[in-house]
Order: sequence, then structure tokens, then C-alpha cells
Amino acid sequence: MSTSNSSTAPPCTHFEEAVSNGLLQGDNPTHFALPLLIIQITVVLIVTRTLARLFRPFRQPRVLAEIIGGVLLGPSGLGRNKTYLQTIFPKSSMTLLDTIATVGLLFFLFMVGLELDLKEIQKSGKTAATIALSGIIVPFLGGVGVSTLIKKAFGLDTGLAPLIVFVGVPVAITAFPVLVRIMAERRVLGTKLGRMVIPAAAINDVCAWILLAIGVAIAGPSNNPATPAYVLICGIAFVTFMLAVVKRFMDWVAHRVNGQASVSEIYVVITLMGVLLSAFATDLIGIHSLFGAFVFGLVVPPEGTFAKMLIEKIEDFITVLMLPLFFASSGLKTNLGSINSGKGVGILFLLLLTAAIGKITTSVAVGLFFKLNIREAFGLGFLMNTKGLAELIVLNIGLDLNVLDEETFAILVLMCLILMFFTTPGLMAFYKPARNPVPYVQRKLEGAYRKKDEFRILACVYGTRSVPALLNLVEACRVTSKKRPVKLFPLHLTELSERTLSIINLSRTASQEGVPTQIPRSDDGIAVAFDAYSRISKVSVRLMSIVSRLPDMHYDVCNAAAERRATIIILPHNVYQKEDGTLEHVNNPGFKAVNQRVMQQAPCSVCVLVDRGPWSSTQLSDTTSLQKVAVIFFGGADDREALAFGCRLAEHPCVKVWVLKFSPAPGTAIDIDNAADLEFEHKRDEEALAPIKEAAIDGVSEAWQAIYYEEHTYEDDAVQAVYAVVRNAEFLLLLVGRQSIRHHNRDNSELGIIGDSLTNAGPEMKSSILVIQQHNSTFPQNDIQNHHSPETA
Repeated sequence: MSTSNSSTAPPCTHFEEAVSNGLLQGDNPTHFALPLLIIQITVVLIVTRTLARLFRPFRQPRVLAEIIGGVLLGPSGLGRNKTYLQTIFPKSSMTLLDTIATVGLLFFLFMVGLELDLKEIQKSGKTAATIALSGIIVPFLGGVGVSTLIKKAFGLDTGLAPLIVFVGVPVAITAFPVLVRIMAERRVLGTKLGRMVIPAAAINDVCAWILLAIGVAIAGPSNNPATPAYVLICGIAFVTFMLAVVKRFMDWVAHRVNGQASVSEIYVVITLMGVLLSAFATDLIGIHSLFGAFVFGLVVPPEGTFAKMLIEKIEDFITVLMLPLFFASSGLKTNLGSINSGKGVGILFLLLLTAAIGKITTSVAVGLFFKLNIREAFGLGFLMNTKGLAELIVLNIGLDLNVLDEETFAILVLMCLILMFFTTPGLMAFYKPARNPVPYVQRKLEGAYRKKDEFRILACVYGTRSVPALLNLVEACRVTSKKRPVKLFPLHLTELSERTLSIINLSRTASQEGVPTQIPRSDDGIAVAFDAYSRISKVSVRLMSIVSRLPDMHYDVCNAAAERRATIIILPHNVYQKEDGTLEHVNNPGFKAVNQRVMQQAPCSVCVLVDRGPWSSTQLSDTTSLQKVAVIFFGGADDREALAFGCRLAEHPCVKVWVLKFSPAPGTAIDIDNAADLEFEHKRDEEALAPIKEAAIDGVSEAWQAIYYEEHTYEDDAVQAVYAVVRNAEFLLLLVGRQSIRHHNRDNSELGIIGDSLTNAGPEMKSSILVIQQHNSTFPQNDIQNHHSPETA
């Protein structure tokens, strides 16, 4: 280890060893490669994660905070302190830091390639291609003029052609991962605009890396003018080989892995080696190694469990630990203080104007051509102008190749930051998603169960655990008569996260919104289950997916219910009873709050299904024995809705329904907030019960094959009275109103007093519970036909 002892110059550290002998042995850890790298990683993680937390309330993408964090670590921020810069980020450490950051980028670009489905891009159509290509060509041509001015203004020694590429690409391209996340948070996915933007942005992303490969080829140091042509020919041959040969091999690998519980280690090794060898090949050709990693990601099949397993194995290490090092490396090269002249400020303003006019205006014009309204067209323009990590990668490559100087690099980085910052506010200002569902009449079951209207069920699914009980409930609602058909709309709900898998799910959701599950993916157990049920039962099933933040998920559920004109929404409860009788929480606790918000704002009746016993294991489609279901009836709108649901179930040939009416014993005090409502509600209750009593007296009627009526009284505790009746009655399912007239407003949970008590009963309680809340059209806050989240309203 050698250092300079000059008092007039800072020490210049030369790394001779990786690991020190320790401070007690007289070694300074910052003079050795590994200890210094650990310090650098720690500092980078603290700064970037802190800024990401601070930026979260402003609804800005995390990559913006991470890029700003990297800039603050460099000479534009903390790097103004020379002692800090020479101690934590000395120049001698930059080669190691850049190398490790580039390795992280290799695998990140591999995951970016996985995000893009070549099959979806191929069938995206003329609309997406027109939006993508026009959004690239026009601003890129604008970048040609700006590049000429930059070369003259700053006297750059580089050739004009590579400068045009490395200035035009950041201006013209769209950051696909950042775009998808912004669309999800702004409620754009699934709309007409969203279905246009996703494939266009994917095409844009592929074009960006092709342009980058061309830029690197023509920016090489060779003086032979034919060399760039040779490089490009070899690059085309490399891509052809990858698509024709390697893709078939990776398809074979994915086929061997898909459907298995875990992926064999040898296939992981093959894939990781493929990333490295592809990167080496493009580096050998003369195209940047990142291009090879990206192309290898494109040839790995994105569908199936193989891609998901790969991402799960490498994502956290790359995105959490390695990728922030790239932001630090880039930030250390960014000196915003170098923009110290009027020329620099003028060039920055011109670049912003070129991007805004070239990208946004062109996209708006194309959007209007394809029949978007003016707000949707401006939304298209701001979304297609989204910037992110891809632009920063391009600029760093341009700086490393000496195509850009320090000031030009800083100007372009600042341009990307400004455009990235204004994407979300611009979208919010100009675009508000409009929901225009078809006429919506049947919002509840009461008074409608004898009509011939189809029974439309929106069933929310959080995971495969809730599917059996749900399908059994739908089967119980299915009547053999074609006059009253059942239509099922399963809605697969997934929490939006920062993970790459979340981005992949988002892009697939946008392209598959509302498409019938005719050919389910083999890795999607939920899609397979509903497809199988549709084929067996002949019930119309249209599987939909939502990837959303938990605080906003109820908006998507309610809007989906309104657009599909659902008669009822079925929500799963996150508690299940295990074989030993104990209760198990299997979902994110945040889904409980989602259920509550859906019940507050739903456009139709809602029920929560609690799977406690053999209900999910008893398949009505395969059994001929009669199954017992009970309706717990105290009175009130919710109980009448439960009664109507029970009448629907009674039409099934394998279901017997008991209506258990509970009334207070004479002289029992009635706990009710508004006694004036009691007489009115009692009259409506008797009207609803009248045909039930008649059917129970006369036996089998035309309306129901098997329905029974019993009356019970209670004195003090209604809950205990219910429990005493149903505990040993072998009911498979209990239908309970969320709020009865006698327990109104005493409980604000999604289950109500009776439902919550039955759910948390002892292990001897084997009945599943369906808690039902009736839609009340007199409360306008429940009608969200044109409802939007606060951020977009």
C-alpha cells in the first residue's frame, strides 16, 4: 500500500490488496478495495433509500429519487467537500465501482428484456407501431439540429453522427418500466388509452436499444470508415442467431421447468451463463455488452414459471444492492456546476422544448388521428414522454465513449430529471379516466330473484386458496334453467410493488383486460381453475386481472363491477380454518381494509365469503346428496338480501335452505338507534318472508325445490342464540346480513356483529359464512358509476 506524502496535493490511493489487516494492525480500511466498497454501498443505499422515502408522497417514480441521490453523492452535492470525495469515492476506486455497477446493469437489462414479450409486440398492430415510430422519429430529428448546435457551441471533438445518436435517443425514447408504474398509479391501465400506450412503449423500448447499438458501433475508435458497417453486420448476425437458435433452446429449457415446484440449479446456471456470454459476445463485436444481455432477456420465454423463478432469484440482489451503485457511479460523473454559461442553459431549454414539442405534440396529433379525445391525446403525449433509467444508461455509455463531454452530459441528465418530474403532474392535469358503463339496473337481489335477468357475479380472488369455496358458491347459484343464466367475472387482485414481476404482471394486465379465459397460461393456477370450471359447468367466465396499490385497489374493484353491471360482488376473507380447527391468516392484512372500502363504495350488493369448513371441499357439481344452507334472519335490508340470496340457492337441486328467523322474546329490550324505522322495516321483512312461509307450509313450490322456515327467540344475547342453533346443525354455509335492523351501526367491520362472532367461533364450528350487504340506491356515495380516485378526480 503506497500513498503520497505531499502536503500540497490530496493523497492518491493505489489499491494493492483487497482486504486490510484491520485498524488495530495500523491499516486504514478506506485504502483497501473491499472495505471501501462496503462503505460505498452502505452510503449509496442510505442516501437513495432515504430520498425514495421522501419522494413517495409526491407520487414520483422511485428511479427519480435514486438518480437524484446519485447526483447528490457526486460533485453536484456532497462531492463539493473534497475530503469526503477523496475518502469515500477516490478516483482509484471508480474502476472497481463502475465494473460492479455494470455487472448489475447486465442482469438488470436481462430482466428488462424479460419484461418485453416479443409475441405481444408482434401482434400489437398498426396503431401501436404508428404511435411508437412517430414518437421516436420526430423528436429524434429535432435532436439532430440540437446536436449540431451542441457540437458548435462546446467545440466537441467527436463526430456528428454518434453525437446525434447519444443526444437524440434520450430525447426520443420512452422508459417502459417507469411508464407502466405511472399508468397503474394514475388508474390508466385497462382503459382505451392504456391499451394503446403499453404496446407502443414496448416497441419504443426495443427501438431504443437498437439505436444504442448503432450509436456504439459508429462511435468506435477505428479510423476505417468500413468498421462500423462490419460491426453492425456482426450485430445483426448475433441477433439473428439469438432469435433462431438460442430462443429455441431457451424455449426447451422453459418447457422442462414450467409446471415444476422448483427450478433445477443447472438451468439457472445455464441462464446466468447465457447472460454473461451474450454480453461478452456483443462486447467482442464492438457493441456494448448491455445490448447482449438485453437481447438474451428477449429470447427467454416470459410466460410460465421459469421466468418468474429467475426473476425471484436475482431481482432483489440486482435492484436493491447492485443497481444503486450505477446511480452513484453516474452521479459522480454528473457535475451540474459545469452548466455555468448562457450557452449551457440555452441548450438545456432547447432540449426540453424539443422533447416537449417533438414527443408530446406528435403523440397528441397521432392520438387525435386514432379518435382519442383531446384529454386522452394529451395523456398519451405525457406518457410517451416518460423518462427513466434507460436514458441514464445511454448517457453514461456516451460519456464513457467520449462522445459527450462533462457539461453536455450534465445538461442531458438534468433534462431527463426535469421531464421525469413533470410526467405525473402533466398526466394528472390533462387526463382523467372516464368510466361510461352501459345502463346499470339490477344492483341487488331483493325483489329480483324471480326475474329472468342474468345473475352477474364479480368474484375477487387474492390467491388460489379462496378459489374452491368461491367456485362452489357460484355452482350453488347456477340454475339449470337457461332463462336465468349466471355470468362470472373473476377478478384476480395483485398488490402493486416495486418488483420486476409486478411490472410484468401490469403489462400483461393492460393487454389482457376483459379477455375471456379461453387459453389460460399453464403457470396461472387461478386461470386454469376458472377455465376448467367454465368448460364443465357451461357458465360464462371472463377472467380479469388488477395490479394495484392496496390503498387504491377498491376503486378498480368498484369500477370493474360498474362496467360489468355486476349484481353482486363476492370478496374473500383472509382467514381460513385449518384441519385442526385453528384459524390461519393467509393474505396480506391490508386486503381486509380493501374489503371494507369496497363495501363502503360498491355500486351493487357485496358479500364476504369466510371459508371455515367443508364447504370448499364439497363439490356440488359432483354430488347427489342434499347440502344444508341456513339464512340467519333478524330483519333489515342486509338480512332481506341474505334471504334473497338463499332463495337463489334453494333452486339448486342439491341444496336445502333453512330460513332461521330470530326475534326477541316478549319483554326483551330492543337495542336500536332509531326505533321509528322498526315498524317500516318490520313491514318489509314480513313481505319478504311471506312467500317463504307459504312455501314452507305448502311444501315444494314452483319457486324453490326445498326451503324450510323456523322461528327462534332470544332474551339477552342474540349471538349466543344463533350459535346454539347452528353449532350442531351441520350447515355447510350460513348466510348472514352484515347489519340487521336490531344491530344497526353497532359494528363497522366488513363482517358485522353476527358474522364476526361466527367467524371467530371455536373449532367445533364447521360452517362457512357468507356475510351480505345490500346495495342501497338512496345513498349516492355508494354509486360510483363515474367514480374516480381523489388523485384523478
